[in-house]
Amino acid sequence: MTPVPSARIRRLREKTEKEKLDGLMITELHNVFYLTGSWIEGIVLLTKEKDFLIVSSLFAEEARVELKGWEVVVHAGKLDEILKKVWRKRGKKLGFEASNLSYEEHERLSGTKDTELIPCRGWVEELRMIKDEAELARMQESTKVAHSAFEYVESKLKEGVSEKKISQEVGWFLRERSDGEAFPSIVLFGERTSFPHGRPSERKLKHNEVVLVDLGAKLQGYCSDLTRTFFFGEVPRKWNSILDLITQAQRLAIEEITPGVTCSKIDEMLKERMAKAGYIEAFLHRGGHGIGIEVHEAPFFNSDSQHVFREGMVVAVEPGVYLPGEGGIREEKMVVVTRRGNRVLE
Repeated sequence: MTPVPSARIRRLREKTEKEKLDGLMITELHNVFYLTGSWIEGIVLLTKEKDFLIVSSLFAEEARVELKGWEVVVHAGKLDEILKKVWRKRGKKLGFEASNLSYEEHERLSGTKDTELIPCRGWVEELRMIKDEAELARMQESTKVAHSAFEYVESKLKEGVSEKKISQEVGWFLRERSDGEAFPSIVLFGERTSFPHGRPSERKLKHNEVVLVDLGAKLQGYCSDLTRTFFFGEVPRKWNSILDLITQAQRLAIEEITPGVTCSKIDEMLKERMAKAGYIEAFLHRGGHGIGIEVHEAPFFNSDSQHVFREGMVVAVEPGVYLPGEGGIREEKMVVVTRRGNRVLE
């Protein structure tokens, strides 16, 4: 279990009161972890009087042992039946996570007597964007483990080894040094490096090929996400030129990351560099994303993003060029936004 600052619940309560709601229901797994520090499957229900964690009998004892200060409620029925048991007489207006409730669940809840459902979008995700010192420390350690994995990968590259074999080696390495992989590692050779999120196959490594590795560790609930491109032997000069383009574009973009700058500006900068070099059609994804409890979380680097960098955000900057049938190159670094600029996690 990961310790959770009480300020998180307090801020949600303040938001709930400001919006004139009587309670707030949190159902998304990562958001429940953020508020409780535990991966126990359950529903957080914040009311004016108490904080409830609603769980099935499978997690009841674990919840009572681990989560002191929470009112643990055991259920065996559907969501509307649970609410009738816990929510009754505690208010009328109940906020819920609009992006994490199925149509069927919403229909059933809508029939709950004396309850008005109010959609709340991104409330917890907004809090999660700003990491505290403890979160930053966990992410720093997670990133260190990921960096060391690249050294291990490089030592295992040899002619005839398969993408799957290297991917399995990565998984073993990360499990030995952290809580495991933040996501299934991407290991691609040769022409298959043109697949941005390709899955490792039995493809064997040959001399003079491009190798793309995207990996991340998870530590105490927090993720890292890094990508490196290796040259196994001598590769055509074009790939060296593309790698120089990618690293320079990434460096310039990172230099601009500072409080007050929009995420869309960074995305536009990267696209402009790719366009000038003639590779805009080969840049197939956004230029970066936030990272924390999830590998991909707000803020996102889109041309229409309204997010602005703030101190405490952690983002991944990942320009890439992908040429179908030939190969691809991507480099990804993680960056912490500081008071006056940023710091690259090493």
